[in-house]
Amino acid sequence: MEGVRAMTGQLRADAKRNRDQILAAARELLVNQGVGVPMEEIARHAGVGVGTLYRRFPDRVALLRALSVHTVEHMTELARSALRTEPDAWSALSHFVRECVALRLGALRSIVDPQLHTALHQSDEVRSARKELLRIVEQMIITAQADGSMRTDVGVVDVAMLVSLHLKRPFDVPGTMPEELDARLTQLMLDGLRPASASPLPGKPIALADVDWHGDR
Repeated sequence: MEGVRAMTGQLRADAKRNRDQILAAARELLVNQGVGVPMEEIARHAGVGVGTLYRRFPDRVALLRALSVHTVEHMTELARSALRTEPDAWSALSHFVRECVALRLGALRSIVDPQLHTALHQSDEVRSARKELLRIVEQMIITAQADGSMRTDVGVVDVAMLVSLHLKRPFDVPGTMPEELDARLTQLMLDGLRPASASPLPGKPIALADVDWHGDR
């Protein structure tokens, strides 16, 4: 009986490892090469057979949906870790944003077409994961605004859109390392969220409650 349990545990560990390898390979290839990268290339990059990939993810949409959840969960853990380890809310938010940019987390959203993006985010699992992430980031923002370290006329949707736009690189600058450019633009973005010398913004920040979650309110 102990042998059966050990074997079952090993199979589960192997299956999880294969799944994690596939998702890591898919994120790297899709972000760098686009959503049309062949599934066979993803399997090869992950070090698994094509059959293993298709058993886990029967089609591209299933893979992208799982990858969306996996990415958001990773971002959520980064946000929680930043809150645990950083001395204040602004430091936590800054650390979280820099980590997301450095790891290109969230870049997948910028390369899928609008129709596919809608299909992915109609998934209850994806929607639930995104809402939990944004709830944590919103709490960082509220706390940072309350202690005076962040301008008060922005909200979580503003920050999420800024990061998303930043990750969507329209072109490469010759002679410039992407990491260096990312760091410069991230610092510019974070400086724009500080209260000093902030110009008034038109309109008002969008709260989570105001976001259309495709009928899920």
